[in-house]
Amino acid sequence: REALQMDPQQRILLEVVWEALENAGIPPSQTVGEKVGVYVGASNVDYQNSVVADQSAIEGHFVTGIALSIASNRISYVFDWKGPSMTIDTACSSSMVALSRALDDLDHDRVPLAVVAGVNMLLSPVPYIGFSCARMLSPTGLCRPFSADADGYVRSEGAVALVLRKGRAGDAGGRAERVRAEILGAGVNSDGRTVGVSLPSVAGQAALLRALYDRLEVEPAKLAFVEAHGTGTQLGDPRA
Repeated sequence: REALQMDPQQRILLEVVWEALENAGIPPSQTVGEKVGVYVGASNVDYQNSVVADQSAIEGHFVTGIALSIASNRISYVFDWKGPSMTIDTACSSSMVALSRALDDLDHDRVPLAVVAGVNMLLSPVPYIGFSCARMLSPTGLCRPFSADADGYVRSEGAVALVLRKGRAGDAGGRAERVRAEILGAGVNSDGRTVGVSLPSVAGQAALLRALYDRLEVEPAKLAFVEAHGTGTQLGDPRA
């Protein structure tokens, strides 16, 4: 009965975290009781909107089933992890900010192991209505970032989990773990006051990237791949 009252995002997070541990070569049983940190990026409350439409379906487990805070806490509960456990909601950047917080805790030796996850599931028409009224959705159903033909973005679903440990790539400390990549660092800032509370600042984003490249001693010209938050909207993805 509790599972039926859970936001599907909570359920799929448990799945991808288990898969991430397996992929990293870490048996979940070996982490029981350990100070593992859990950092989840999530902002979608579609399930709450859909259930509230039928109030007769609400039971006692609904309170924890819809809480974004429980999205991370349930992971810590199921795997019996004792480290920090938090859900971070900064809209589209939620997962990246969660990653930044995890890296900071690892860098300062607050946790020996961190699990970072993000999830977004589309379960209600309510956000579609709001985004449509704001003219943010593509009427053609195609998101074309950085294109002159861009006319909006398209909502989508996804869930991912990463297992992080402090150290250099190739150094597993004698552990039979699979290292997939090395993260040099992350940075977070706020644009402060712009022309609108939800509108980005090109100057603010550029300042963050410059500071990050300088701190990590990365030359932008040598980047081989860039994954951007290209929404294809007039305000969020402006074309000069």
